[in-house]
Amino acid sequence: MSAPIIIDCHTHCFSAELQEDPDAWAKRNNEPHWCELVAPKSKPSIQGWASADDHVVAMDKAGVKQSVLLGWYWEQEKNCRWQNDVTASWVRKYPERFIGYAAIQPNTSSVAVINQLEYAKSLGLSGVGELHMGVQGFDSNHAGWITLADWCCSHHWPINLHVTEAAGSKQIGSYPTPLNEFIAFAEGHPQLCMILAHWGGGLAFYEHNPRIRKILKNVYYDCAASPLLYHPSIFRSIIESAGSRKILFGSDYPLRVYPKLQKTPKMTDFIQSIQLDAQLTETELASLFYQNFKDLTVPS
Repeated sequence: MSAPIIIDCHTHCFSAELQEDPDAWAKRNNEPHWCELVAPKSKPSIQGWASADDHVVAMDKAGVKQSVLLGWYWEQEKNCRWQNDVTASWVRKYPERFIGYAAIQPNTSSVAVINQLEYAKSLGLSGVGELHMGVQGFDSNHAGWITLADWCCSHHWPINLHVTEAAGSKQIGSYPTPLNEFIAFAEGHPQLCMILAHWGGGLAFYEHNPRIRKILKNVYYDCAASPLLYHPSIFRSIIESAGSRKILFGSDYPLRVYPKLQKTPKMTDFIQSIQLDAQLTETELASLFYQNFKDLTVPS
C-alpha cells in the first residue's frame, strides 16, 4: 500500500506564554473551563504542548502534509482574538504547512461576531472552530450563532464544533452538547459545512434515518481523540452509517491520545493504528486522510 497524502484537520496551537503556566494563564484570563480541562487537580493532565517548530517536526515524522490549526473554545471574546493572532503567526511562519481556523465567541452581539470574523479573515484564517456550545453558551436560536453561520455560508468557511459523546462520558471538564442542536444547526443552514469533532458524539449513527441523513448532507465527522474514546472499529461503523465521504482525519495534536504510551505528543502512533487496525481500504484511507477535506474546502 502506497503512503497516503495526509491532511490533519484537527490540531491546536498554544502560545509559549500559555504553555509556561496554563493554570495561571487561565485564572488571569478568566477561563475556568480551560483550567479544569488541562490542569485537573485529581489526575495528571493528558494535554501536551508544542511550538510551531515542534508541530512541523511531528508532521514530518508522521508524513502529514498540512495541519489545520484550530482555535480554542475560549469563554472570553478577547481571548479568541488573542488566539487568532497566535494562530496567524504560526501560519505566517509555515504557510505551506498550516491552515488557520478562527477562535470565535458566538455568545455576543451580531455586530461583535461580524467584527471577530472580519478580523480573523484579515489575518489570513479560513475557517472557524473549534467551538463548544456548552462552554461558550450558544445554541441554534442564538443571534450570534445565526450571524456566524450566515457569514460562514457566504464566505465558504467550514465550522468545526466540539461534540461530547451522548452517553458514557465521565471525563473531567466534559460539558454536554445535545445532539438535537447539531441537527438544528444543519436545518437552519443547509449550505453550511460543519465538521463535528470526535466522531460527532455518535450523531453519525442517526444517518441510518433517511430524513436525518438528508438534513446532515453537509456535515462531516472528524476522528480527533478517537483512541481515548473508541475501539478502532469505529472507523468502519461510521462509514457504514454515514458513508466514506464524510470522515476526516484529525489527531487532536498535541493532546496525548495514548497517555500510557506517550510522554510527549505524537501523530505517528494514531496514524499507524488507523492503517493497521481500522481495516480500511486504500480508497477509504485516501478519503479519510486527504480527499474529503480537500473536497469540502472547495466552494461548490
